[in-house]
Amino acid sequence: MSTALILKLTIATFATLLIAALAWWARKHPNRSKEYPEQVRMPKAVPFVGWLFLSVGLLMGLFAFASARAPLGARIASVAIVLGGMAFLAMYRNFYVAPRAYEVAFRNVLGKEHVLPYSEISQYRVRVMKGQPYLTVKSIHGVKLSLNIRAYDVTPLLQAIDFHEATGRWPGRAEVSAEDVGKWRPG
Repeated sequence: MSTALILKLTIATFATLLIAALAWWARKHPNRSKEYPEQVRMPKAVPFVGWLFLSVGLLMGLFAFASARAPLGARIASVAIVLGGMAFLAMYRNFYVAPRAYEVAFRNVLGKEHVLPYSEISQYRVRVMKGQPYLTVKSIHGVKLSLNIRAYDVTPLLQAIDFHEATGRWPGRAEVSAEDVGKWRPG
């Protein structure tokens, strides 16, 4: 075997192990918002990849646009890499999911916020994609949430789905607020 092939295999193995370690760490330590601890955000590896793409794209663009003999493909690739890095940063900035007792609030990667009460869920499905369980929930209004349930802790939503499967109805909000409990006394 040549030295170049051994080096390539070593780098590929190291990169694979690093990505696996980051994925394991991200599952064990969900990225919660400091302002709103109920909100779970994308793993911190996403902005790292975004900044990496942005910096590599800018360096590549600097060389491609500064050189008169640089091929057009290098210029196009540098712009595409910069745009990809900006997309990763925008996705990280925009997305969150906040499962609650009777609803799930979330913001999609484009920045649109939704609050989906469990009582408005019309369809739900768990499927395995690339060895990971993905939950897809759709409301009666067409709002759709799809996410990896190993990466995001949506235990209240999963409990509501279990409740729905057991009883045939979704858990409802309490008819009496917490402030009213204990105020009424019998005759």
